[in-house]
Amino acid sequence: MNEQINVPDIDAHNVSEHARLFDLNEIIIRILHGRGYDTPDKIEDFLYPRLSGSHSPFMMDGMYDAVALIKKAIESDWKIGIFADSDLDGITSMSVIHLLLSRMKKDAFIRYLKNDENYGLTNDIIDEFHSNGVRLMITVDSGTRDIDEISYARSLGMNVLVTDHHEQESGLPDALVINPKKTGCGYPFKHLAGVGVALKVCIALLMSYLPSFNKYFMLINEAESGYIISVVRNGTVEETISVPDYNEIVDSICRFKNCFAILVYDDMALVGTLSGNFGETKVFDLRDFIIRVVKTDISGIEHFIRSSSARQMPEQEKISCITSLFLDAQMSGSEKIADFINAALGLVAIGSVADVIPLIGENRLLVKRGIDILNKQRHRSIELLLNGEHINSRTIGWSIAPLLNTPGRIGKTELTAQFFLESDRTALKKIISEIRTLNEERRSFINDFCATTLRELKLESAGNPDRLIFIKTDRIPDGYAGLVANRISDETGKPTIVAVLPGKHGVIKGSGRSRSGGIFFSTVERFRDRFDRIGGHENAFGFTVRVEDIDEIIALIKSAMDVLTAPQTNPAIDCKLDPAQITSDFIAQLSRLEPFGAGNEEPLFLSESVIFKSFMVFGKNHGKYIPEGVSGVTAIGWNMGVIMKNFFESGKPLDVVYRLENNSFNGSVSPRMIINSIRYTG
Repeated sequence: MNEQINVPDIDAHNVSEHARLFDLNEIIIRILHGRGYDTPDKIEDFLYPRLSGSHSPFMMDGMYDAVALIKKAIESDWKIGIFADSDLDGITSMSVIHLLLSRMKKDAFIRYLKNDENYGLTNDIIDEFHSNGVRLMITVDSGTRDIDEISYARSLGMNVLVTDHHEQESGLPDALVINPKKTGCGYPFKHLAGVGVALKVCIALLMSYLPSFNKYFMLINEAESGYIISVVRNGTVEETISVPDYNEIVDSICRFKNCFAILVYDDMALVGTLSGNFGETKVFDLRDFIIRVVKTDISGIEHFIRSSSARQMPEQEKISCITSLFLDAQMSGSEKIADFINAALGLVAIGSVADVIPLIGENRLLVKRGIDILNKQRHRSIELLLNGEHINSRTIGWSIAPLLNTPGRIGKTELTAQFFLESDRTALKKIISEIRTLNEERRSFINDFCATTLRELKLESAGNPDRLIFIKTDRIPDGYAGLVANRISDETGKPTIVAVLPGKHGVIKGSGRSRSGGIFFSTVERFRDRFDRIGGHENAFGFTVRVEDIDEIIALIKSAMDVLTAPQTNPAIDCKLDPAQITSDFIAQLSRLEPFGAGNEEPLFLSESVIFKSFMVFGKNHGKYIPEGVSGVTAIGWNMGVIMKNFFESGKPLDVVYRLENNSFNGSVSPRMIINSIRYTG
């Protein structure tokens, strides 16, 4: 741990006020304030994300054309094909599209990377689609950079719809491309996983069958200077209009010829005055309309009215809240859309967490809702896999994702695909058993390989000041490159690139991994033109490259990294904590901040001047402390046994950075600190 530890400076008065307002421990509010959620509205949006926080799919460039193309394929009885990458984001994306098509009684030809195929779409795969009579090929979690391959598909007469979330390069393929990162796309949230984009396409298709599709809703609210009108079409607020009087309301409504309904908030007199003046367009009290659409009681709406009044919202903010309420109702009002979303969101949560996308904004909403659904309704395969275990983002990231990604790493992606597509319990049990066996073999292999590699690196380290570790090997499957790079980077603290020989047709695969806090992918990406393919995130990426080029490329990357001054950062501490404040109830409240992941990490705490009264080593090198003067709390350090022993034997007070969890054992629950780092106090 470095000497300087920064803890956010928070306004204690606001913390107390917000803790009272939301009936939460002040420490929870302090964490939220430190992360920028420092007003009642921001806190409420974070703790209780609403469906209206999910942007309309039609805000994504090309979505209207994509929906028209899929509908044409369905109505014309074209054969539809789905191509997916082999990772969990790709397979869950494929499963989401397949789920919708199967509900529409439409069979699809499915193809994903398997065996020893290189990354991405190839002409050989396209030939398979063509020979199976595919007229519309949909790519999921891929396609944006497959310009030549999609050109080949088009030459064979295929229509192509790309659904993806990866950065584009200089141009785009000859296809309809649905990608929030596409140049010129105005979609407000750029961080969706591939499975999130697939979900958006499906929701847009379902919305296109609603009687209100492409028609306007006019939401009217009284204001001090007259009225405010929110104009909504296909889930998007297209315009907000301020008008002084009734006549201007009428003129504004008449401007929008294709009006489905006029909804007035909290003004029954205006409802009566407007009714009957717009032909077949009906006028409703907004509350009555929502009750009718959602088929629910008025309690939620009354809560909204009370909270709006209590906070004395400005007029623009109030119309925004009213619009959000309407959008919530509209999204849940269609049984087909609501049922599909409930069936698909568990897949979205798994694919999103597995792809390590930022769990903020819309992703937080989708993953949080998806995890809730997985715990309540249970996906048949996940239920058999976990046998009733409670699911959170850690369960997905540490248990589900590594397990289900294993088959794809060794060319057996069909097992993961069958896991999500199979419905027979007996068949599923056999699939899960096979995946578990592969996973155990994978873990054992990686442990042995990395242990040997680390010993070799240690022998070389005296004469190896390089900031980058490069491993070129023919002793692992290429699908293990990322796992090995991640383990070596964690153990050494250095960015690591692993390339796997011998490759196929002179092309080898590899991966790079790094701990957070340094510049890695942006440095490697300077040499993009030297790679065959490359893509990923700052601290995790994959590539293919000609075998004869890899050594020269690594030399260039090392030279570039040697002149960089990568920032060394301390862990982001959320707040200081006295160990006496640690209870199981407090830790349970921390779960309100779930799901944790990139952009919303598990809270880290700092306790200063701690005296530990006992220490023990367990397992191979795990340590366990018991704090002095605190009942029932333990402190665990995974793979920190030797370090913790040295600190303990000094007898000095310690500053400890840690996260918290409740440990369940033999039916009892006890709080424990999971140590991140230790230093001597002062």
